Amino acid sequence: MALANLIAYVVVFGLPLWLLAEELIYRFAATRDVEAAAASAAPADRERRAPEPARAHASFV
Repeated sequence: MALANLIAYVVVFGLPLWLLAEELIYRFAATRDVEAAAASAAPADRERRAPEPARAHASFV
């Protein structure tokens, strides 16, 4: 009977702790992925330039 109680306690208390740990790991991994994507999206060594001017008229030929 003691072993059955021990198994029950492990399941009842272990599963919520496991789910909490998994959620925290998922959230921290997601924020790291977002930070890495933001850092690689705008590298500092790219040359910036003004946009090309618009044409005065459009040609419909």
